[in-house]
Amino acid sequence: MRFVKPIIGCVLIIAALTGLFYWEYDGRMRWTTEEVLAAAVDIAEGEEVNANMFKKMRVLPECIIDGALRVSDVQKINGKICGRPVKANSQISLEFFDDVGDLIEEGSSIFVIKPSWIDTRSSSLRAGDTVHIYSETGDIYLGTFKVAFVKDDNEQEVVAADSILKRQNILDRKMSSRAANHIEIIATLDEYNAISAFVRDGMHSLMIVQKGEF
Repeated sequence: MRFVKPIIGCVLIIAALTGLFYWEYDGRMRWTTEEVLAAAVDIAEGEEVNANMFKKMRVLPECIIDGALRVSDVQKINGKICGRPVKANSQISLEFFDDVGDLIEEGSSIFVIKPSWIDTRSSSLRAGDTVHIYSETGDIYLGTFKVAFVKDDNEQEVVAADSILKRQNILDRKMSSRAANHIEIIATLDEYNAISAFVRDGMHSLMIVQKGEF
């Protein structure tokens, strides 16, 4: 029996040292951080991305960016186009990427729909939405367009103020960073001139009808 206590003491010391070793080399990182998706390499604006460009990274919960993707989300951005420069080891959000079909086609450009032209539009309208443009009475159809920007009266972009991504259900967009004043659409010059002439020559205004997923 006289050897029991020394043996128990040695076991406890070994267990404590093992626990300390585990905590310092793995436990602290595993239990105090969360896994997010990060860039494994520098990604240039306009570059098409694939799963090999990303890796998992552990960060403190308070350092996770709004809309951060998890490792299991990598397929959501596979094949998309990077809309901004992304440095290696940066966290990744779906907002950083666009579908190939979202890019401006040759012959198209970005044009302003002036606030004085707009009779009605939804307050939930955001960049990236698709809209149908009609006369103010809805009886004349002027085309379907992609919204490039929604701006306030100081030319600042209107975005969600509650971390709701623009691609989510439009009924979830209950808060915005500022009041919308006008929109900018992607169109050809002929399409824009037709809208401009319709408003200017006929003294009409426009109904902006949002096409969304409910």
